[in-house]
Amino acid sequence: MINKEGEDSKIVFDNLQKQLEQINKEIRNGQKRLEALEPVNMLALEEYEKNQERLKELSDKLATLEGERTELLLRVENFTTLRLRAFKEAFTAVNENFKTIFATLSEGDGYLKLEDENNPFNGGLTLVAHPKGKPVTRLSSMSGGEKSLTALSFIFALQRYRPSPFYAFDEVDMFLDGANVEKLSKMIQQQAKLAQFIVVSLRRPMIEASERTIGVTQARGAYTQVLGIKL
Repeated sequence: MINKEGEDSKIVFDNLQKQLEQINKEIRNGQKRLEALEPVNMLALEEYEKNQERLKELSDKLATLEGERTELLLRVENFTTLRLRAFKEAFTAVNENFKTIFATLSEGDGYLKLEDENNPFNGGLTLVAHPKGKPVTRLSSMSGGEKSLTALSFIFALQRYRPSPFYAFDEVDMFLDGANVEKLSKMIQQQAKLAQFIVVSLRRPMIEASERTIGVTQARGAYTQVLGIKL
């Protein structure tokens, strides 16, 4: 005959056995889940840390490049602004010089015109010239002398703004009449205060206006002879 204490012990034993079976079942299920995860990279943590360091390094470099890019864009914008400002200052000064010089040489009126005033670097530059008493709309309708005076006026306008130390003119007075040669010679005399001019000319007013004159001629025997001329 089993007493009450024996029955209680059996019940406890049965419960422990069931719990043990449940634990073993869970262990088997856990082992199956672990096996399902295979193969496992045992260096994953180490590689993760390395990748994190690499990510941080690349992020820092990206931030540096973005900062440098922003700085370069600001510099480009500043350079563009300064270039446009410098161009406008130069254009205004050269245009005023051209107006004055062209009026002196041709007794007409002329000026410089930009094809694109809003963005001058996208277009060209036009010389608008109207010699005295002759309304000209095209360069082809101008005489050789008028074309020469227009081109020379532009050269002198540039020289007044930013002189070069040396200029060489080769028969630029070829197409000019006597009166215009005298005007040109006086202009060169005035501009010669800022630079040195060497002028090749066959015209008497130009030769007489020079400080020093050298004659070049073809001597006998097809030899070139250089002569000093005293005026």
